[in-house]
Amino acid sequence: MSQLKNNVVEADLDLLPIVGPQPESEKEEEYLKEMCEYEFFNLEEPGLSLTFPYGNSRFKKNFKFFHGGTYLVPRHVARHVESRATPMWDYRPDGAGRMQKQKIGTKSRFQMRQKFGG
Repeated sequence: MSQLKNNVVEADLDLLPIVGPQPESEKEEEYLKEMCEYEFFNLEEPGLSLTFPYGNSRFKKNFKFFHGGTYLVPRHVARHVESRATPMWDYRPDGAGRMQKQKIGTKSRFQMRQKFGG
């Protein structure tokens, strides 16, 4: 039974900068800064929590998410958590007797599932 864990003041989260790809328009920026309710899942090591700093040198916030917990965070924080992935590699012969390393994809480590309604 997870309950909403909102121990962070919403005004503090408005000051967080958007990390990663920057929005191309004001509408996209408003969308990314919108507060939404998410359920966190650790796909790499189910049951373990995730603690990480988010922000820049001027304003940084430490987050701690527990597997199966529900959190109210901006969309850009959820996007950042979901973007963390492990690369998958394959080794194939290159025709000269050596093996060549090729990236064939990524494996998601975490999932932030947005909750809708009741």
